[in-house]
Amino acid sequence: MKYQQVPISRLSSSGALLEQDGAWHPFGGDAGSWYRVHGRIVQRVTLEAGEDPSLLRLLEACGPLPSKALKEGFREVLTFRVHDDRYLLTGMLLRSYVGWDVLERAGRDLDVSLRFFGGNSLEYSVVIREWTPACVARALLAAKAFAMVGASLAQDAKQGIPHTESEIKGLLRTARDVFAEDLGLPHTEKPSRSAQHRQQSLFPD
Repeated sequence: MKYQQVPISRLSSSGALLEQDGAWHPFGGDAGSWYRVHGRIVQRVTLEAGEDPSLLRLLEACGPLPSKALKEGFREVLTFRVHDDRYLLTGMLLRSYVGWDVLERAGRDLDVSLRFFGGNSLEYSVVIREWTPACVARALLAAKAFAMVGASLAQDAKQGIPHTESEIKGLLRTARDVFAEDLGLPHTEKPSRSAQHRQQSLFPD
């Protein structure tokens, strides 16, 4: 599913036309597109082929995402998917550069996977180990850190500046931790296997 959120104040007079009862409503007559007004935030979800509207209950448990965790502000479109019984934040792109495989290996520490997408693009995904507001926010921060460090490494590659895997791991962790502190998120360990098992029950068979 693709997700967006925007402060209702940004919608001007059109915001007054939205149902503001906290429930999900079809958006623009499209059966696959939904919105709800949660406080002063409008959440919009577009379901992809094969996805069921019951997925909307995930966002009911999570609520609007913290704006500081979003990479590009309210215009950012996020893609959440289920793959191999895991939640993924996916579909994010970086510019390809010589030596990107070192970044790919370093990103595993943040549960980030990277693949060549085609042309000059790389696509990266972040595992969300448990569907809770804190875990979703941490995945967003990992993606934000990965985008920032990846862009910097691409520039360094043009100038012939090399980086080791351990150095890149340090850059990624530092960026993520700085973002987490700004958001007020404590550093926590990965959830247990039992927690990972419980999250799978959120999705219908």
